[in-house]
Formats: sequence, structure tokens, C-alpha cells
Amino acid sequence: MRLQYYRKPNFGDALNPKIFKRLLPDFFDDDPEHDFFGIGSIIGLPMVKKANKKIIFSSGFAYGKLPQLDSSYDVICVRGPLSAKALNIDKQLGIADGALLLREFQYGKVEKEYDFSFMPHWDSENRYPWDELCKEAGIHYVSPTSEPEFVIQEILKSKFVVAEAMHYAIVADTLRVPWIPVKSYSSINDFKWQDWTSSLDMKYDPISLAALYSPETVKGFLKRRSPVNLPEPLYDLAGTARAGYESLGLKAKAIKGLKKAKETPPQLSKELIFNSKVDQLLERLAFVKNKYK
Repeated sequence: MRLQYYRKPNFGDALNPKIFKRLLPDFFDDDPEHDFFGIGSIIGLPMVKKANKKIIFSSGFAYGKLPQLDSSYDVICVRGPLSAKALNIDKQLGIADGALLLREFQYGKVEKEYDFSFMPHWDSENRYPWDELCKEAGIHYVSPTSEPEFVIQEILKSKFVVAEAMHYAIVADTLRVPWIPVKSYSSINDFKWQDWTSSLDMKYDPISLAALYSPETVKGFLKRRSPVNLPEPLYDLAGTARAGYESLGLKAKAIKGLKKAKETPPQLSKELIFNSKVDQLLERLAFVKNKYK
């Protein structure tokens, strides 16, 4: 059985081998007969549809096209009630995100070093150097491309986290660190957030941050979209012009949004609900062990 997940460097996706190789020891190899899909918004992606036998465990739907579930799918559970409804499966299978299983890992008491930490969505980090704004807002910055164990320790060192990256919030909630959601670009998928938050009887009401773009991002976007090749200085001019426009007020607005997040009441799932969901995930994982041992 192969452990399959989205392979771009991204905190949420990178949790898959950390969690499942530990909780399912000696379970995975390179045999393509069975593919185990875990954490991530991957159910609608081609990588799932092309697999021979798909074992879906806590994955979510958010992107791509809804698959036609046939005998090649073994849906053990999905991320939340919205994914279950979209797939037209038993709502009881909409348990929670598999990252909650980090509860089973033993993390000792860690001294708090930061009042607030922030992680953007990986695509946001590609569009603008948000770490610069975090310094001005008095927030510790954590990159979504960092190694999972490093991110976990940074969360444990934080009193609160500000999250545009959903799994930053999920892991913070799992480690019992209160979190505040923010959103800077329309490409941030509300459906997946609502899928997870509703699984734990919480709400998703993010603070809006101004959408900023680095000059390099603007230049790259224009080069990809332009029907003709323009002289390089024109691309440079467009990037510089955008940076000048943002400096007139958008940067200040984004910093103001980050500061507002620090003043917003944070969320944390109720202990009883959270533990119930983890127990259900563990029961489903035991089912997988027994079925595919």
C-alpha cells in the first residue's frame, strides 16, 4: 500500500508521513495496488481518480471535480460534514481532519516565547513577503514550507496563532493553542475551512487582509497572461507601479488587519467534542488496520 498526498512543500500535506507512518507502522510500501489518501483537500484531484484502489481516510473535497464513487473507492471517513454531503455518503463518515491524530503524540510542556504567530496559505507566501508585515504588526512569522516538527514547536511556543493556512489552525486547536483565522486572497477556499470547523461545531469568520503582490509576482503574472512578449522593462515598470500603489495605503491596511486579529477573541474547540472526534478517527484507523493488515 502506498501513502499518497499532495507533494508540494506545505505544512498540512507534510503531516501525512509524520502521522500515518507512526500510527500505521510497517503499513506502507511502493505497491500501487492500494493507495491510502489521508490529510488534504485532494478527493477531487486527478491523483486520486487515477489510483487503482483508493482508501480515503479523513481527506476533504475542495478542488477539482467530484468523483463518481465506485468499487475502487473505500471511503473510511472524510474531513467533515460538507465533504460527506458533497460525496453523497453517510454523514457519520464526515468525522474530522486526520491532523487531529496529533493528540496521540506526546509533547511536553513548552515555554511560551511568542504572544502571536502567523502562517499564511502557501500561495499567499508566494505572492508577497508577509513576514515583513508581521514584523511591523508585532507577530512572529512561520513559513508554511517549514518542516512539520519545527512548525509544531513554534505553535507550542505561541500563546495564540493567526492562521490563513488551515492546518496551522487545525494543529493549533489540536495542541490546545487558541487561533484566529484571516484571509488575504479570494483563492483561499472557504469550503474546506467550513468543512473542518463545522466538524468541531465551530464557525469560520476570517478577518480580511488586503491582498498584496510583490513586484516579482506581478511581473510573472503578466508574462504568463500576455498574448505577446513585451520588452522586459515594461514588466519591471508594471511591478514597480504595483508596489508604489500598495505603498499608498494597502500595506498599511494589511498591517492594520493583522493588528486587528491580535485584538479578536480566539477560538478553541470544546474538549468533549474534540476528544470524541479523535476517538472516532482512531476507531476508523483500527478498522483500516484490521481490514488491510
